[in-house]
Amino acid sequence: MSWKVLEHVQIYHEEGWYAAHPNVVRTAGGDLLALFHRSPYLGYAHHSHPLFDVRACRSTDEGQTWTGQRLVTTDPRGGIKDFGTHALLDGSIFLHASNVELLPKEEVRGGSECSEWISRPGIPFWVRSHDDGRTWTEPRRFPPLPDAIWGAPASHSGVCRSGLLLTPDGRLLMPAKATDHPDASPPYFGMLRVSADLGESWEYGGRIAEDAVAHFSEPAIHLTPGGRILVLFRCHPRRGMTSEDPDLRLALVYSDDGGNRWSDWRLTSIRGCPGHMLGLRDGRIFVTIGTRWEGQLGCLARVVDPEGGDLDTAPDIVIRSDSHGLDCGYPWAVELEDSKVLVVYYYVYEDECRGIEGTIVEEA
Repeated sequence: MSWKVLEHVQIYHEEGWYAAHPNVVRTAGGDLLALFHRSPYLGYAHHSHPLFDVRACRSTDEGQTWTGQRLVTTDPRGGIKDFGTHALLDGSIFLHASNVELLPKEEVRGGSECSEWISRPGIPFWVRSHDDGRTWTEPRRFPPLPDAIWGAPASHSGVCRSGLLLTPDGRLLMPAKATDHPDASPPYFGMLRVSADLGESWEYGGRIAEDAVAHFSEPAIHLTPGGRILVLFRCHPRRGMTSEDPDLRLALVYSDDGGNRWSDWRLTSIRGCPGHMLGLRDGRIFVTIGTRWEGQLGCLARVVDPEGGDLDTAPDIVIRSDSHGLDCGYPWAVELEDSKVLVVYYYVYEDECRGIEGTIVEEA
């Protein structure tokens, strides 16, 4: 059996706006929500804009058509840096985000007005929707980490684009990245947050991947039918790497005891960043990865066995390869009612604006 692309669908593209880093979830009512960053377009790639908020488009027909964008949430202290969105068993939708905060420059602070501002890493937050993503709570801040730099100068501060996993005993696990270097220099270690009350409060679950040189970020998480927890981290095994570097591959760690102890990390053969893991109804894992090299500007996928045994050997499936620039990818996937899969990602159009696209694939 093989997988084939059926169609590409435009979800959001608007002149003058920069849209990136999408997530997609199915609401309790059955709609699909594609959520993404949006800020004014500056003419080049920019991922730390202090006006970045989160917007969403909705589909009621399994991804064929999408509504116009609507505001989901903003950070009242600045811009949203990175985020993950998840539909939970109680019907709510949970969104966690890291950010940048906007502050007046020190030398002009104290006057009656300020015309010069700086942005810097801030304190991450979460919001929730109880009505299928139509309204959202006010942002609530995550608690500090006991062994890491909190806020500036550490980008992401222990919450980054990542998956969220509900364990059989009712805990939510959120992998992320953090650093204990006072100047926030790499490498960052992979770590875990844990909630026992569906995200109303969070505790520290410790470090799950670290190395004296390798840098970990942007994790995906999945629970196999056999009870193994898999986490795939974006991994820079040496400093100074770019997203086009052939050595930029996903790193794997796993736990067989519910997240208490973790394996040593190892590089997989999955080239690119970041990854996402979708558990299909038949138990297999649909893995997607962003790609940024000549001839492959977009996304790839692999469909692996339920326990991930062929993670390194499953063939690549080309989801999209024709972006008009390197600043693209960041896929997230959802299974459709007819067992097709929708993959959403961001894309560089011919006008150089970044927008959100979707690709529907099926097993042939």
